[in-house]
Amino acid sequence: MEGVDAQTGFVWAIPAAGPNTYINIAPPGPAGMVEGIAAGPWSIVPALVAIGLAWYTRDALIGLFVGIVMTGVLVGALHPQAVGVPSDLITAGGEVATVQPQAEDGSPWTVGVGGIVLGGIFGLKLVPEIIATAPLFGEWYVKNVLLAIFAIGGLIGLMIRAGAIQGVLDALVARADSAADAEKAAFLAGIAIHIDDYFNCLVVGSMMRPLTDKFDVSRAKLAYYVDSAGSPASRLAFYSTWGAAMVGFIGGGLVEAQQQGTLPSGMTNFVNTGGDQVTAATGAVWPLFFNTLFTGFYSWIALGLAGLVAWQVVPNIYGMGTEESRARDEGKVVGDDADPMISAEMDEYEVSETATPDWRNFAWPILTMIVVGLGAMFWRASPVIFVEGKEGMGSTLLQLGSWQLIAPPSGPWAFNIGGVQLGLASFSALIVAFLLYRWKGDIPSNDDATDAMMVGFKGILLAAVILMFASSIQNAVTILGISSFVTNVFGGVPAFIIPVGVFLVTSFVSFSDGSSWSTYGIMFPIAIPLAFSTGANLPLVLGAVFSGGIFGDHTSPISDTTVLASSTSGSDHMVHVRSQAPYALIAAGIAAVLFLVFGLVLPEGFRVIPY
Repeated sequence: MEGVDAQTGFVWAIPAAGPNTYINIAPPGPAGMVEGIAAGPWSIVPALVAIGLAWYTRDALIGLFVGIVMTGVLVGALHPQAVGVPSDLITAGGEVATVQPQAEDGSPWTVGVGGIVLGGIFGLKLVPEIIATAPLFGEWYVKNVLLAIFAIGGLIGLMIRAGAIQGVLDALVARADSAADAEKAAFLAGIAIHIDDYFNCLVVGSMMRPLTDKFDVSRAKLAYYVDSAGSPASRLAFYSTWGAAMVGFIGGGLVEAQQQGTLPSGMTNFVNTGGDQVTAATGAVWPLFFNTLFTGFYSWIALGLAGLVAWQVVPNIYGMGTEESRARDEGKVVGDDADPMISAEMDEYEVSETATPDWRNFAWPILTMIVVGLGAMFWRASPVIFVEGKEGMGSTLLQLGSWQLIAPPSGPWAFNIGGVQLGLASFSALIVAFLLYRWKGDIPSNDDATDAMMVGFKGILLAAVILMFASSIQNAVTILGISSFVTNVFGGVPAFIIPVGVFLVTSFVSFSDGSSWSTYGIMFPIAIPLAFSTGANLPLVLGAVFSGGIFGDHTSPISDTTVLASSTSGSDHMVHVRSQAPYALIAAGIAAVLFLVFGLVLPEGFRVIPY
């Protein structure tokens, strides 16, 4: 099986029966990174193994670790020279494949059984590097994911100890009379707090768990509501952290189309070609992005389906039915053999004797988090949204009568729609909570407050470890050249099939790597030039990419938001994945039909908003 790496131009081939089968290797990546290869179908094997083992063993950590180890083995087996196998041993055991070009003089060289076996063994030394160079250890992830996770974990510990969560429970109980009311509240809370998918998952599960426990709603059901209102809702909120990110992903695809020569002449204003580097014209991309809000079918369907479940219109099916029946009949929100991702210590942590349960003790830190998070959107040197105005006078973003929303055209207070800082926001909330609870005496001492935060840190630790390994799997499939493999899947596909085909392939990639954003980085540079070259409807293709990414983010056992939903809801992770899957598959099936139908009826140039 052969293909061409779209980025490098190198040809790859997977060993078949007999000698002289070529395995061409991509050139090394950036310094400090594991050298990448174009491994073709082998690129998805580690992710599939990780998912399969997680599903079978009901332990995501086992599956993820084995998948990472397999990546090192595959890189070494396919490229033994790169992992330090002596040249005289690479050909031991007869010719199995020919690798070209890797020899110093550019000539082909052969790999034998011995080289493959030794390469696989030597490849184990790459495992620490695969983990260490994962996206999670990048600056953005550290500031906005890792720090936020631990800060909110500590915040939850303080809230439990100070009676803040008990106060919320008491206030909600006064308005909730049944399990059905508790389910509606959980769904609506997820919709209300959608500024960011991480933010949603971290806050809503912790906030609603006492209420749903009181009315014997299973933890798996709560995790479903939290997960369904995470990425799907954030994707549709253009003013959330996702807005600017999605514009950036689309811009990257447009730049790739320009470099490939497929960008239509009427869309040359979407890219800046001056200077040494081609970049996207961000302001021009926004209308194109807004069109995708209408074509992001999976998000709308997933949210609508979750709402119908909360209002008891759609019944509990398969695993969810089992979980809910046990919770109602036996009062057990988790099964006897379940392994909730929240620590038992945190789940059973008691309110301080000096605490006075008060919902306002919960509201003030959360309000701080929201204000600081949104306020960060106005503390940027370069605006993303820019409306031409008089120099030094700023730009009018919104006008209602005599009232105007003004954003300066430049400077420290320029508006950036994607500038939410989760780490800063969550630590600000943690500090406010600490000072508030000590000042009011709800937590009697600094030592008690410190202990409460430590309980929260430990309660969230498992989620942080799984996120680290999940990010490493994302790194693994990139190292193995999954983009090259996906590019070749679409060879010769008719235009009307492109939207549904892109949706299905994107769903598969996202489910395999557990991340919508890493999937977008792979798929948009493929999908946008493909839409231009085949005549497929562009907003529909973009909506298909967005929808496929959300499906994987919503359902994969190695997805970061799926992990966080399980953790903060206190659900067994694989029980959550299994019980949620039927609803997600129903939503995906309906979305696939819509992409097929609209692919047939919408012409190439159709759009809702002009661009």
